[in-house]
Amino acid sequence: MAKDASKVSKGFNYSCMAKRFTRFAKVFCSCAFAASIISHQATAQVSLNPFTTSYIQDFNTLPATASGTWASGTAYMPGWYLNRTVPATTTLNFGTGTSNAGGLYSYGPANNTDRALGAISSATATVGEFAWGLLIQNNTGKTITALHVNYTGEQWRSSSTTAPQQTTTFWYATNPDQAAFNLSPKSDAGWINVRDLDFTSPVFKAAPGALDGNAPANKRYLAATIPVTIPNGHYVMLRWKDLNDLYDDHGLAIDDFSMTWTTETTSGPTILPVELVRFTAAAQDHTAHLTWVTASEKDNDYYIIERSPDGKVFEGVATMKGKGTSTIQTTYTFTDSAPLPGLSYYRLKQVDTDGSHEYSKAVPVKVQALQKAILYPTITTDDLHLELPTGAGYVLSIVDLAGREVYKQEITTIAMRHHVKVNTLQAGIYSLLIVDGVAQRQVLRFIKR
Repeated sequence: MAKDASKVSKGFNYSCMAKRFTRFAKVFCSCAFAASIISHQATAQVSLNPFTTSYIQDFNTLPATASGTWASGTAYMPGWYLNRTVPATTTLNFGTGTSNAGGLYSYGPANNTDRALGAISSATATVGEFAWGLLIQNNTGKTITALHVNYTGEQWRSSSTTAPQQTTTFWYATNPDQAAFNLSPKSDAGWINVRDLDFTSPVFKAAPGALDGNAPANKRYLAATIPVTIPNGHYVMLRWKDLNDLYDDHGLAIDDFSMTWTTETTSGPTILPVELVRFTAAAQDHTAHLTWVTASEKDNDYYIIERSPDGKVFEGVATMKGKGTSTIQTTYTFTDSAPLPGLSYYRLKQVDTDGSHEYSKAVPVKVQALQKAILYPTITTDDLHLELPTGAGYVLSIVDLAGREVYKQEITTIAMRHHVKVNTLQAGIYSLLIVDGVAQRQVLRFIKR
């Protein structure tokens, strides 16, 4: 709960959602008395069709400089609906994590368009509790049998030294009628919880204050495959629920949502001679981390990992040996240490022993470009690990306290991660000078034991 002075009991919620008016109709109203998901005139949903293979939402259209408005029962972004237990309040707060006031938040750095959707729930008459969800319609012409979902959970505020771990929970429901969904956080009837997609606060029982939700220590990457049966024309809704906790609420949010799907029959380039269970891509510490799982393989020689800036023109970035013929589940991983900044796409080119090949579906990933070099550990005896913004033309110099240059290296590759051997240096304090191709300088210090 937020630190609000007045407390009220959690009241009832009324849900109303009438039948579809038109697929692309605009949102006109929210339900009276509290918490419907979609009014009879608000029917916008995300349509899965034969011409798309993935869906992504980075939430960067949320307010970045000042508060906005998001009324209960309406969609702020196409397909994304909100439910408030106190529908009279419509504020969408711009926040950096410094505020402990209850409310719905667009979290992110000040004056930065990189946003995340979150909340601080409270049992007050002006705040209440929250649920938001993505309404999806299957228009692929086939039955969808699985949804492959991933997103990043981010914590932007620690509430108090006594508050334990708290969770924003993930649920889904399917129905032939979009009016059957009740998004209210007060009712779980018809919803199925996916524990692998619940986001639990990484920081808890810590000093109250703002956190950098983009920092690795304050976020978690979550992914799961959801088995479903969604006939063509039917709907599925994904729901995140933020309830009021017993202690003061942490500031939790979701970001960089992406999803692919599997249909009951596929044809063309999406069929692999191996039985591909899952293929996902996720941003991890300014790299792109790929994972794919096969249930079986037949005459599988190797994979070529391909990358594209637009999902149309691909280039190979790495090769990985396959298992030949196998009936045992196999997990493959690959990390692209020099990914394209921003949104890009990856796919697998699977090559048989006879040279024939097939392609997987392309999966999206959004990687935030590294702006400055990162050096770790800062106290070492042997090696330094250096992460550089993607590019070439760096010159590294190590200088001791007397100003003497004791090491120099030129980096011409575009790889982001590098190792610097310092085991031959004498113990002491050193400065690492980094100069890029346009003469920009950065100095990082470390201690050699």
